[in-house]
Amino acid sequence: MGESRKRGQRMAVVQDRRGNWFPVILPLILFLTVTAISGQFAVAFVVVALILAVGREPMALLGQRASLLTAGVVVYSALYLCSGLWSHFGAYAREESIKALVALALFGLVLARVRKTGVRGLLWSLNGVLALVGLLCIDASSWKVLSGLLSKLMGLFASLYDPATMGYEVGVRITGIYSNANVSAGMLAFGLILSLYLLQNEEKEKGRLLAGLTLGIQALAFFLSFSMGAMGAFAVTCLVYLVCVGKEGRLRLFFLMVESVLVTLVCAFVAYPMLGKTGAGALLPVALAPVCGLAIWALDRFVDLPLAAAMASKGKAVGIAIGGLIALMLVYAVAAMNITGGTTLTAGTTLSRAVALEPGEYQVEEMSWENPVQVRVYSQNEQELMMHTQTQLYTGDLAEATFTVPQGSRVVWFEMRGEGDLDQVILSGGTKVPLGYPLLPGFAANRLQALWANQNFIQRLVFFRDGLKLWSQSPFIGWGAGGVEGQLTAVQSFYYESKYIHNHLIQIMDEAGMLGLAAFLFLLGGAIWTLVKRWKWDRDPLLPMLAACLAMMISHSLTEVVWSTQMYQVVVFTLFAALIIHNSDPEIRVSQAKQRGTAAAVCGVTVLFTLLQAGSIAAAYQFAGLTQAGNLTPEQFVDKMGMVDFLEVYDDTTYKVNRMANALQTGQTGVATRCAQDLMAKEEFDACYYAAAYYYLPMGQLPEYFQATWVGLKQEASNTDAWNSIFNLYRQAFAQLTGEHMEEYISGVCQTGEWLDEMNVGRMEEISLTEENQLLLDGARQAQSTGLSGQNAYDLLSLVLEGVQTES
Repeated sequence: MGESRKRGQRMAVVQDRRGNWFPVILPLILFLTVTAISGQFAVAFVVVALILAVGREPMALLGQRASLLTAGVVVYSALYLCSGLWSHFGAYAREESIKALVALALFGLVLARVRKTGVRGLLWSLNGVLALVGLLCIDASSWKVLSGLLSKLMGLFASLYDPATMGYEVGVRITGIYSNANVSAGMLAFGLILSLYLLQNEEKEKGRLLAGLTLGIQALAFFLSFSMGAMGAFAVTCLVYLVCVGKEGRLRLFFLMVESVLVTLVCAFVAYPMLGKTGAGALLPVALAPVCGLAIWALDRFVDLPLAAAMASKGKAVGIAIGGLIALMLVYAVAAMNITGGTTLTAGTTLSRAVALEPGEYQVEEMSWENPVQVRVYSQNEQELMMHTQTQLYTGDLAEATFTVPQGSRVVWFEMRGEGDLDQVILSGGTKVPLGYPLLPGFAANRLQALWANQNFIQRLVFFRDGLKLWSQSPFIGWGAGGVEGQLTAVQSFYYESKYIHNHLIQIMDEAGMLGLAAFLFLLGGAIWTLVKRWKWDRDPLLPMLAACLAMMISHSLTEVVWSTQMYQVVVFTLFAALIIHNSDPEIRVSQAKQRGTAAAVCGVTVLFTLLQAGSIAAAYQFAGLTQAGNLTPEQFVDKMGMVDFLEVYDDTTYKVNRMANALQTGQTGVATRCAQDLMAKEEFDACYYAAAYYYLPMGQLPEYFQATWVGLKQEASNTDAWNSIFNLYRQAFAQLTGEHMEEYISGVCQTGEWLDEMNVGRMEEISLTEENQLLLDGARQAQSTGLSGQNAYDLLSLVLEGVQTES
């Protein structure tokens, strides 16, 4: 008994030490979870999280945090992770599952380790990490020193941050460390809300100063990212925050928001010319970020606080002040978009300006310029906006430009290149081409062109439409995690590549069907219910801030892919954890069954899917070893490949193909048949292609061979390259056939051709075969129409294919 008690005391000391150290290492944990994205990191992180969470106290805390919102997070994550197991696209499913796994593991760790008194520290840690992300995003577009260090650090975690792809979209916006301005802006929006909250509610001046610094850094990075979807969602978020914060804090919060916009706008004007530059000047945007924060803090300290205090009891004056400021901002916004002037062209850069023109003939009638300007004029109609294509109207000297705008045109673009001042360009009919926008930073002016015909917005409508088509094909369970990337080509009216639908409601319906949508709505409903329930008796300023965060989560999810990224999910789940911890009450007893069930659910789901990810990593290592081993017989290779295939539950196509081909060579037809059947069950292009090429063709099973190619083509139906790959396979197969196979062969080729003709009916983009493949199809159709069969048909196709080889 004595020895047992001593051991328990030693364990308690260890737990306390880990608990004491956790707030110190929490910022590092948060930073790594929003930057390190790989299967290796996911597995390692879950192991570390379990080590940190093990113990009586953390497990008790985790169990006590049982709530509707906790259940929502676990159910949503578990269902999404499970959907990766029924996905036909294992490689995509594994990548998507990693993101959800890391976010869930962090959620459980925060619930287990953060005491109720530590919520403020949790928010500070998250805010600091987001400020660092903002600074790195700015640096990646200019100085590149900090982001270069990040790139080297992430290499240790098998995460690729290529400096060549990070940074700056010339003349448009910064793309940040994630090479996606929409994702980084979505994250930084939460940082802005946190900083506003902390700046208002910190008691000590040092804390308010630090919050001001983080607010300025995040605001400048957010504005330079210029994600219009994120900005629109953030406008809704600010409105929700102002409504929820209560009249006591509303005026100061509003002043703080307005001055943050004004200071950030000024800093953006100064920073913009140095984006994408090298040398000492490239440091300016990075240096301006904390300056922006200091200015915001100073205005709040010396203007907002006294002004808000003076107007505290003057409700009518407060209303007039707020209304006046909003009116001024609206006037400025309208003026900024409509007041234009001349501009200065820089050698090596392109100025793009959009004009809405009616159909007809136009020419440049009046122009003021310093040096000759070259221009490319093109138009886009509705279909071209969807497909990101264009109709070129004129190329040459701007002063001599004449062009005809076609019927149905939505927008006409002028891409101008030159050096020197360009003061005005007036077209026939008096239409002015807008050049400079003196009230807007250059990147903002460039980004706001053609808002009435924004091709990104219009293409989102295409995503939504195709996403709903995809969902209708598997409405209950969806296509599994990664299913959108794999299956979207089956429903497109023109070919494009996209991993996501840009609307998370449709995305989760496509990936997990109605079950997934119900889980996502359950998650959001749990958050709303928790906020409303707490709000009835607790007026803590934390709750309006979290309500604003929830508004950002919901509104931004309708137009962007953010919920499908690891970094965003980590931030969202951390905020959910903060709400759960704040809402928990240590004095309310939670049944042991509920505690154990909560802990078991969080840990169990996390451990299970970590083991599956570990299996994938182990399979990859074993496969690499087998392919390099030179002392294995084919039979031994087939046997060992069975274990490799067993370890990989996601992307086992490569392993099955290798096992199938080697089994067929060694006479193990039973093993080869099972592998071929498993590949066909995936209904995925590559899997079916390999089954056709390496099993059904060598086995002489031509009907099954063609059936395999058709099943694969169904998944890639919109992809011209996929169709040509299949016809290439048909041409290669011909060399292995004889006259007796011609009836089945010609029938299969012609049937594929008929399906291709059907596919092209009503499409926005025609699928066309290469010349060689079209000759094969034409030859097969000629043989079929003339009734040739056997050796005669074989001779005809031989002549066709020999002609192709001769031309080649």
